[in-house]
Amino acid sequence: MMLAPTALLAALLAACQPDEAPGAVENAADTAQPPAPPEVPEPVAGEAEAVEEKTDAYEFAYSWPAPAGAIAPLAERLTQERDKQRAELKQEAEDWQKQAAQEGFSAPPYAFSKEWKVVTDLPRFLSLSAGIYTYSGGAHGMSYSDALVWDRQAAAAIKPVDMFLSEGSLDRAVQTRFCAELDRQRAKKRGAPVKRSDDSFSDCIAPVANSTVILGSASGQGFDRVGFLVPPYNAGPYAEGSYEVTLAVDAALIDAVKPEYQRFFTPGG
Repeated sequence: MMLAPTALLAALLAACQPDEAPGAVENAADTAQPPAPPEVPEPVAGEAEAVEEKTDAYEFAYSWPAPAGAIAPLAERLTQERDKQRAELKQEAEDWQKQAAQEGFSAPPYAFSKEWKVVTDLPRFLSLSAGIYTYSGGAHGMSYSDALVWDRQAAAAIKPVDMFLSEGSLDRAVQTRFCAELDRQRAKKRGAPVKRSDDSFSDCIAPVANSTVILGSASGQGFDRVGFLVPPYNAGPYAEGSYEVTLAVDAALIDAVKPEYQRFFTPGG
C-alpha cells in the first residue's frame, strides 16, 4: 500500500532524527543546580502592643515592641503567653482575696508585668529581652528576666543559651571575665572591693545558672555581645537589686557556639 505524501514525509523525517546521546539525561542531572536555601523574609512594618489591667485583686501589664509585632508567628506566641499569664494571675489573685476575706486580713493586689524590648535586630535574627515583675504576697515583689531570639528563616524562637554547645561550655568560655566584671559592679555598689569569704554574695557565681543570657550586637553585622541578666539574691542581697554583665564576644566564646550558628557570631571590640 502506498503512503500518502504527507505521511511519507513524516516517516522520513522521523527516521533521520539522531538517537539521543547516551548519558544525556545523566549529564543534565549532573549539571542541575542544588536548590537555593530558604530566603530570610523581608521585614515588614509592625505595631507595638501593650495591655494594662487593674482591679482590686490584681494588676497586670504585658507589652512587646513593633519589630516583634511585625512577625506574625512571634506576635501570636507572645499573645498566647500574655493571655495565659493573665488568666493565671486572675485566678490566683481571686483565690488570695477569698482567703483574706475568710481569715480577716488585708490582701494587697497580686501583680504581674512583663515588658519585651529589642536587644538587637539583625537580618535573620531578632533578639529580645524582657523585664518581669511579680508580687504574690510577702514583704516585696520579685524581678527577673526572660529572653529569646527569633530566627526569621526557621520561623522559630530560640533560647539564646541553646545556641551554645552546652551551659558548661558557655560558662567556661566567659567565667573569668564574667566574675571580674561582676565584682567591679559589686564593689561600686558596696563601696569596697569584693573579697572571697563565707558570704555567698561574694562568691564567683556560675554565669548561666544564675542569670538570663541575652545576645546583642554593637556592629549590626552579627552577635558580638553576650549579656547576663542576674536577678536580686543571685549575686547580692535584695537591696542591691539586679546586675547586668555584658561581655564582648571573643574567640573562646565563638568556640562554645554550636557549629550551625558560629557564622552569625563575630568578635566584639
